[in-house]
Amino acid sequence: MHDDPHSRQLSARRVLVATLFALALLLVGPTHTSAQTDDGPAAMETLAPQQTIEIRVGRWDPVQETYTDWEAIGGSFPISTTGTVTLPLIGSLQATDMTPDELGASIAQRVQERLGLRGEVQAIVTITEFAPVYVLGDVRAPGAYPHAARMTVLQALSLAGGIDRANATLVRGERNALDSLGSYRVMELELLRRLATRTRLEAEEAGTDMDPPEELLAAALGPELIEQERRIMQSQQSAFASNLAQIDELEALLVERINRLNTQADLRQKQLVLLEEELENAISLVERGFSTVARQSGLQREVADQQVRLLEVETARLNAEQQLNETRRDRLDLTNTRSRERVQGLQDQRAAIGELRIRMETEAALFAEATRTGNGLVELSSLDPPDLQITRTGPDGMTTTFPVSRDDLIKGGDVLEVVLEAPGPNDTIPVRRLSDPAEDIPPPGGLSDVLPPAAREVPTTGQAKAVPPS
Repeated sequence: MHDDPHSRQLSARRVLVATLFALALLLVGPTHTSAQTDDGPAAMETLAPQQTIEIRVGRWDPVQETYTDWEAIGGSFPISTTGTVTLPLIGSLQATDMTPDELGASIAQRVQERLGLRGEVQAIVTITEFAPVYVLGDVRAPGAYPHAARMTVLQALSLAGGIDRANATLVRGERNALDSLGSYRVMELELLRRLATRTRLEAEEAGTDMDPPEELLAAALGPELIEQERRIMQSQQSAFASNLAQIDELEALLVERINRLNTQADLRQKQLVLLEEELENAISLVERGFSTVARQSGLQREVADQQVRLLEVETARLNAEQQLNETRRDRLDLTNTRSRERVQGLQDQRAAIGELRIRMETEAALFAEATRTGNGLVELSSLDPPDLQITRTGPDGMTTTFPVSRDDLIKGGDVLEVVLEAPGPNDTIPVRRLSDPAEDIPPPGGLSDVLPPAAREVPTTGQAKAVPPS
């Protein structure tokens, strides 16, 4: 009865440590574990050649009630061009066309079979680096560029510096406009993501449901980003409640242990008082010759033994009270840390949103300037648009080439080729002089619809304008 509460307390602490460790593994890993792909908004990013993945392997021992992280097996590993990843002890595994969760389950099963282990083996796989995209052809800076989830062809062109005209008279206006537009689109997507994150943090701070702004609801990706943030909020709230429940359970266990130790101390104190009274009577009887010295010595040993046991109980009670104070401090630290991170995150998001809006206004002004002046002569809308095509390698190693538009998604490992038809020797460069400022306003649904008013300014009558391709 004396050891039962202590064993329960140790078991609860071990479960709490294991839970916090597993949660830390999920939080430390990069955010590429799940991402958006062509398959739909809820699809998980699949593994592909030339990606780099982070693998964490560990095991929960139900007998010892401990969690062990096997650092020698895990680490950062590249996926080869053939789609395999080689791990210590396990060997080579096929990784392509699998989600990180599926590969983690395969690794855990392989480790468990190879070592003949009992207990649950866990393997967590996260994508730390995507395969690059390659842009070549009539672009300003062809080469390999980092890929990001849901990257469009237009964003890839922006990374490569935009379209590069072979004829110098066709370069400056369109290229600068495309650069500004691509940068604006990237910042616009980042702004939407930060607005969604800010909405979640504000809801967590107020303890209410998310109330997205109209700017976010009106965007095409708005509902998807809101749903992602709502899932994040639910996951964090669930983890926080679980941690608090573990702490509450441990606190209740410690309180019960302290109460029992107090009862034991009271009983031993009463026994000690009775023994001391009995010892005093024995001493009196020995002095008068009615009792033996052996009886007196035995009672003295019992009194000393009872004092030692009482001291042990009081020491155990002090230790339990110290652990109770530490548990309550852990609860306070957990609550304060979560509140501090939420407030700091909200401040960071608001500052970043303000900075993004300023940068977007700047890019809008640059776009307006590029389309208003350019080289002063060329009307780019009358030129043929560039031919865009992607060469993609499939799981079977075969490559396919197909045409794309600027808004299509591009995957890691794709090769984007930009081809422009150069004007022939007898072609003339079209020139437009505006007599009516209204003619300079792009039609509805054109590029100006995505830009703020600064990008839709009408130039002075008589200026030629470079109009971006539709």
